[in-house]
Amino acid sequence: MTLRQKILLLGLVAVSGMFLALWLQYKAYLTQSQAIEAVVRNVSAVVALSHAAHELQRERGMTAINHSKTNAQALAEQVRHTDAALAGIRGDIASLGMALTQLRTEAATGRITPLAILDSYSKLLQRLADEMDRLTSEPEAAVAKTDMVAHTHLMAVKENLGQIRATLGYWTEHKSDDSVVLNRLFRLKSLQEEELRKFGLDASPELRERLAQEFSGLEVAQTLETLAQIAAAGKLPQTLDVQAWWSMATVAVDRLKVVEDYSLELIEKKAELELTQLRSSMRLGVIITLGIGLAVVIMAISATVALLRALDRALGSMELIAASQDFQIRIPADTPDEIGRISRSFNQLLDIAERLLKEKDYLATTDPLTGVNNRLRFAKVLGDEAERKRRTNTPMALVMFDVDHFKRINDTYGHNVGDEVLKALANLVSTEVRVTDFFGRWGGEEFVLLLRDDDCEAAMAAAEKLRNLIASSDIPSVGKVTCSFGVAAWMLGDTEASLVARADKALYESKKGGRNLVTCTQGVTGNCHGRVRCAQ
Repeated sequence: MTLRQKILLLGLVAVSGMFLALWLQYKAYLTQSQAIEAVVRNVSAVVALSHAAHELQRERGMTAINHSKTNAQALAEQVRHTDAALAGIRGDIASLGMALTQLRTEAATGRITPLAILDSYSKLLQRLADEMDRLTSEPEAAVAKTDMVAHTHLMAVKENLGQIRATLGYWTEHKSDDSVVLNRLFRLKSLQEEELRKFGLDASPELRERLAQEFSGLEVAQTLETLAQIAAAGKLPQTLDVQAWWSMATVAVDRLKVVEDYSLELIEKKAELELTQLRSSMRLGVIITLGIGLAVVIMAISATVALLRALDRALGSMELIAASQDFQIRIPADTPDEIGRISRSFNQLLDIAERLLKEKDYLATTDPLTGVNNRLRFAKVLGDEAERKRRTNTPMALVMFDVDHFKRINDTYGHNVGDEVLKALANLVSTEVRVTDFFGRWGGEEFVLLLRDDDCEAAMAAAEKLRNLIASSDIPSVGKVTCSFGVAAWMLGDTEASLVARADKALYESKKGGRNLVTCTQGVTGNCHGRVRCAQ
């Protein structure tokens, strides 16, 4: 996998990660919202169950008290209310209607005792209570969990008080000393007080305050006082009237029902509030995630594009350098990031390489003694110029010269002085040649001067000028020295070797003719005077 592919893959992973985060966030929101919505649905179901339980509790009490066939019209009216409440229940719990119908029949025909009636009604109510307890204790009901527990205790308080209402009503109606009934009352009173205590521990301050407001008044106080008297005396008060008891106990139960409805209302409001907050949190989370994700995507795309562009520029420059062998080319390094640092570092390496190549080229093409071009460099330049002359047929001339009696200088003054003479001579000539001319050391005490665009006459004039300059100059440690010159002009059909050979022959003629002369192998009579000779 190339680096480009890895960078693109990294960008794809970043984008995919953002969408995965959004999906996981949505899944978490969906799970939480479903749990809260389940609580709202359960609360609605509990409201219906609570209403049905309340009506069934009234029917239970009225049936137990009405066992003597009194107040049949009120009982029939309550049966209709109970059936209407049970009709609003959904699910399997609705099947208790059949059991209730059978119980009513048995109670009406007298085939069941009043206490058995109470127990049978209480079993039906327990089924309603179990269903309410199941709905309020499901795992999804983590929302308002404490309020749910308090509500369960409140339902138990109300159920126990309802059983007390029915049991004491039956006892009051029959006026009999029944230890079973008395023990039942004691047990129910203890259960009612314990559930009330637990409710106080788990209920919110708001719900406790509402209970204190509703579960008060004369009827409630009389109901509780009656139970306290029975518990203290262990017998039924003689002055207690069944209708009075039913009325004041029903008021107490109804007020507990008000608190129960308020409790469910609080739970439902809490669930809806939490659902609203969850949705707001979800929207905010999505906005934040999208913002961060968008920023990450933009940064990833920007970084990827910038990195790939920088890599393309760097690779393009490197490939161009490699193809052209031009180490003066530089990689663009105009960014402050890591790619820019890499490019600048690479450019520094190119600077070093270019300097080393220049030094190598200088050492390879420069005479180490005199500092002028050497013979290798001369051969390269002469080859290039000869190729150009073959195409353009323009003039070119070559001047070769050497120091006269150089061996005598070495023998007289030593080789070090001879070297100084060569260096001084090279410096002197270098100051006089043109930029377009090529001056170099041929070897030993010989030098060459390539006049790229001059004919033979111009070359002879230039050579004569140099001869006069050298002859008239003082060389340190030696004094006067002279040089002999040979001139050859480029001719049609010439080669590099033939041009050099004619110039060397002309130089030989100058030596042979007495030295300190300029000799040209072509006959140019107009310039052949003084120290200038034309040899064929």
